[in-house]
Amino acid sequence: MRLSLSCVILAAATCFLAGGLAAQYPSPNQLLVVMQPRAAVSYLGVRVSDIDSNRAKAIHLGDAAGVEVMRVEEGSPAEDAGIRTGDVLLSYNGEAIVGTQQLGRLVAETPVGRKIKLQYWRTGKTQAAFVTTGSAHFAGFGAAGGGMGRADQDLPDLRGFSMVDIPDPLLIWKNAALGIVCESLDSQLAQYFGVKQGVLVRSVDENSPAGKSGIRAGDVITAIGDRAVTNPRDVSSYLRMERHRTLKSVSIELTREHKSMTLKIPLPDGLG
Repeated sequence: MRLSLSCVILAAATCFLAGGLAAQYPSPNQLLVVMQPRAAVSYLGVRVSDIDSNRAKAIHLGDAAGVEVMRVEEGSPAEDAGIRTGDVLLSYNGEAIVGTQQLGRLVAETPVGRKIKLQYWRTGKTQAAFVTTGSAHFAGFGAAGGGMGRADQDLPDLRGFSMVDIPDPLLIWKNAALGIVCESLDSQLAQYFGVKQGVLVRSVDENSPAGKSGIRAGDVITAIGDRAVTNPRDVSSYLRMERHRTLKSVSIELTREHKSMTLKIPLPDGLG
């Protein structure tokens, strides 16, 4: 049975992502395929995230469409074309982008070196850029494959997977006490939101303490009480500290549209 390269990548990526931090190769039985040696796969060099209605509202996008660029690889085709963190990719060569998995499939199916048109949204305006797809190479396993499969088979080297546009797991946190879903910021996103560090609020439960107090999706929490916030754990651990379990409210410092503000949030009883 002959499988396409994109099928091999998808199957291998599933195993890779399921393995956590220690990347695991698929078993030999999963890799018995026929393919050309040293095949090349297209890539753009962006990390993207799906957009829900809350996120669309936070960035003034209107409809929940496209995917948001969370990171741009240095020296990648996307960077060369002027794509930036915070851009929302709307269409790929005329086809509307509906999600991260679909975009990964479109890129994987594009020949290496092909010039494609990307339509994207930035600061309230729709713009376009031409991107020439780059190449991520997969060498044959042979003897270098750690004994996986026969030495005369040309199988993909999965060590190159970081270069391929495949869905990238994003760790988000649900804080039930405040009623928010949030995530850590990397350096590029921190610069985009105008902070040095903090936690990005992705969504807010409407009737939660955070929702009633005015916290919105797109806000960046930089401090809670007297503690600076660098990741979602800082928020949770602060609320769980013994001396804070009887608090009736807590002050939260945040940045919204590059402006700092402080909100007082009422807290439910029985924290921790």
